[in-house]
Amino acid sequence: MKNLIFVLLIAVGTWVLITQAKGVYSSADHQRLRRDLFTVGEYDRSVRPVRNASKTTLVEMQFFVAQVLDVDERLETFKINAWLTMRWIDEYLMWNPEDYNGLTNFKISKDKVWMPDLWLYNNAGSRYEDYTANSICSVSFDGRVVWQSPTIITTHCSMDVTNFPFDYQECVLTFGPWQHGADEITLNGTGSAERYLRSSGEWEVIGFETVSGREDYVIYEDDIPTPYTFVDYSVKLHRIATYFVFYLIMPCFLISGTTFLSFFLPPESGEKVSLGITVLLSLTVFLLIVAELLPPTDVVPIIGIYYAATMVMVSLSLAMSVVVLNLHHRGPETHQVPPWLRKIVHGRVGRIFLMRRTTQKREYDAYRKRRWKALSSIEMEPLDTAVNGWDDRLDSSMPSAPELDSRKQLNSLRSNNSARLREIHLLEHIREEFRLMREMTQEKDKNEKCQNDWKQVALVVDRIFMVIFLLGMLCTLFIILSQFNFK
Repeated sequence: MKNLIFVLLIAVGTWVLITQAKGVYSSADHQRLRRDLFTVGEYDRSVRPVRNASKTTLVEMQFFVAQVLDVDERLETFKINAWLTMRWIDEYLMWNPEDYNGLTNFKISKDKVWMPDLWLYNNAGSRYEDYTANSICSVSFDGRVVWQSPTIITTHCSMDVTNFPFDYQECVLTFGPWQHGADEITLNGTGSAERYLRSSGEWEVIGFETVSGREDYVIYEDDIPTPYTFVDYSVKLHRIATYFVFYLIMPCFLISGTTFLSFFLPPESGEKVSLGITVLLSLTVFLLIVAELLPPTDVVPIIGIYYAATMVMVSLSLAMSVVVLNLHHRGPETHQVPPWLRKIVHGRVGRIFLMRRTTQKREYDAYRKRRWKALSSIEMEPLDTAVNGWDDRLDSSMPSAPELDSRKQLNSLRSNNSARLREIHLLEHIREEFRLMREMTQEKDKNEKCQNDWKQVALVVDRIFMVIFLLGMLCTLFIILSQFNFK
């Protein structure tokens, strides 16, 4: 029983809709209207729809930015999803709604009516596409025809990458008729970007402008200039630089800061040059990444200048490290530290840049001076003088021959004399060894002093280079930042 009641309700509702909305849903009125317009009236879609040929057809074009799909800086192309709308008056598509049961409009394929031949002049696609293909038009009783359809547009866009990645781009899309001159079609453009839907975090639409214009074209040299109307849609974009700051600028800044740490490495570690070369190679990789993102034009972006300037500073720091290592490993085999350089190192300049004064070194120098003064005061008699003295003392102490009781006493005295002479020769040998050791120690201390002087010079020069490098990096950074145009 319930099912029967439900079926009856559906049948009654369907009958009411058919009887009360006959003017809207009746296909008979549509067929009769189309037959009267396109068959009886012999409508020709290849003819501009005006009854007076001198009358110009006004085409109103609307352009809405729906979505920015891609901005290719290297290829200099701009790809968007746009909503296009065109409206014009077709004088052959007019009727009285009362004659067709109140029918005021109908939909028809665009292949059945006349369409303005509008094209995108600066198209960057693989071919020129017909944006009106596979679409329909809405026709009203007063002859107003409205065509609207979404489409994907790829156009050329001249990129100014000077301020990359803090840059602003302006891409212009130019639409206009290809065959109809200004005396046949007048194009008037409107539109907006308020319906813009941001598809990624890289670009933001900050402005939209529409300019309608007119320009004369001469196809052949002997032709009369023909005026054509066009409309320019200018889309202004702002790049959101968060991605590039974290992945390009911040690593470069940190790597260049690592170069500053190389000045704190002791020359004995042998890592100063290795660190500089590693940083230089890292910056080269980042520079190649930036070069792959940007178009190969004569305009060098500021970030590229920053990378190049940083690489120059790193190369200079590498040269500074080589100079410091050369000074550090110098010794007496080259030459002594010049007096004027020693005066600078141990003077005010050394105290400023060395940051620490070696008090222990001064105490060690004083101790070494006292030690050599004590050693120099020790003087030994020459060997001949000592031996002659011993012989004289032996001869004076030796009794005369008459006093000797026998030859045995004489031999005993001579034996004692020979033993003393051997002791004298042994002492002379020991003295010679001490003299050689003293000379070797003096030469070693002299070499160590020379090496320490050069190390002290290298340390002061390294600190001077560190200050120069720091000032150079700060100046480079401030100059680069002043070049950016932050709007």
